[in-house]
Parts: sequence; C-alpha cells; structure tokens
Amino acid sequence: MGFGSDLRNSHEALLKLQESELKVLETLRKFMSLRVKSDKEYASLLQNVCQQVEKHETSSPVDSLSNVTKSWASMVHQTEQLSRIMKTHAEDLNVGPLYRLTMMIKDKQQVKKSYQSMQQQLEAEVCKVTMI
Repeated sequence: MGFGSDLRNSHEALLKLQESELKVLETLRKFMSLRVKSDKEYASLLQNVCQQVEKHETSSPVDSLSNVTKSWASMVHQTEQLSRIMKTHAEDLNVGPLYRLTMMIKDKQQVKKSYQSMQQQLEAEVCKVTMI
C-alpha cells in the first residue's frame, strides 16, 4: 500500500521537523540565558569597580578642579550608568523574550506529544480496520 507508507514517511518527517525546531529553540533559550547571566555579572562587576573608586576618593580627596580629575569623574559616572543600563536590559530580556521563548518551547513540546498520541491512535484504528 503506497498510501500508508507515504503517511508513515510524512509522519516521520514531521516528527523530525518538530524535533529540530525544538533543538533550535532550546539552543536559543540557552544562549539567551547565558547572555542574561553574563550581562548581570558584568553590570555587577562594573558597579563594584565604581564603588572601589568611590571608597578610594573618600579616603584620599583629590583636587576637583583638575581636568584629569574631571575626566576621571566623568568616566566613573559613565561606567555607573552603563552598569545600570546593562542590568536593566538583562532583566528586561529575562522577563520578556526569554520568558516567552520558554513558554513557546513548552507549547511546542505539548503539541508534539499530542500529535504523537493522535498518530498512535490512528495507527491503532488502521490496524483494527485492516484486521477485520
């Protein structure tokens, strides 16, 4: 029977497609999770550097009129801003796209299970019909 074998081949191809999509989505989820983690760590390290600078400045005050001192203060301020921005972006990525991606993966896994279950039921029905 060519029709039955074509359906079986289609079923196997669809399962392979579903599996490959899930693998790509899982890889993307892992990448995004690592990105969130590394961005948060980097932001934290930048903040630590700024705190160390502030501790040093309070223990040994420097002439604030010097151009070098003004440049240094500006650089520290910009670093603090960068730290805050990176932390915010990492949190936004975590609660936005990463969360939705995780939900999409769960949905696709459920659809795959449902499809496999329906396929097994259909195969059982075909066996019953062909046995009669």
